[in-house]
Amino acid sequence: MNTGIGDAINLGWKLADVVKGRAEAGLLVSYEAERIAFARRLVATTHRIFTPMIAGGMRGALIRRVVAPLVGLVVSRFGGTRRTAFRTMSQIGIHYRDSPLSAGKAGAVAGGDRLPWVAEGAGNFAPLASMDWQLHVYGEASPALAETARGLALPLHAFPWSDAARDAGLAQDGAYLVRPDGYVGLALQGDDAAALRDYVLRLRPAGATPSVTVD
Repeated sequence: MNTGIGDAINLGWKLADVVKGRAEAGLLVSYEAERIAFARRLVATTHRIFTPMIAGGMRGALIRRVVAPLVGLVVSRFGGTRRTAFRTMSQIGIHYRDSPLSAGKAGAVAGGDRLPWVAEGAGNFAPLASMDWQLHVYGEASPALAETARGLALPLHAFPWSDAARDAGLAQDGAYLVRPDGYVGLALQGDDAAALRDYVLRLRPAGATPSVTVD
């Protein structure tokens, strides 16, 4: 289920951008590039896990009645294994660093990573409800970066620098161009406004003006 939801979200926002004339059709190529590797790993892992569990005879019964419950007990007992199981089942650990849409790195967060959650105030995930492209800055946004964002019709959300942002792996004054699905497309350490502009215009249809939104 989680994989299907992830597939739908990944393809959905890309189709919307193309259909509405906000991106070139080539954007759709990134769907398979981003999702196929995980899908293959999931199928292979599921096959390895469930084949022994459905086996007949004493071996299958032993795995179903003893081994599987024991593994479940161990996972539920320890915080580290619970967190690992949660990240695996929820699939929040998936990243797209090798995607053609991913570029740059600021702090520990690179293009293609899921935007880390910073739980201060309303939280940095609140703006993601709009499901549009948006620029996040943790600290101070330079005038050049802010002006470029305005010219590109990108919503700019500036969050105060904090220990929570640092602990999440974000960089002070780092800028992160967040995709509609909550993943970072471009990560900038500093005020490289030219890199932001080049990235956004590369996705837009030829001849589109900078004021056309990419949300």
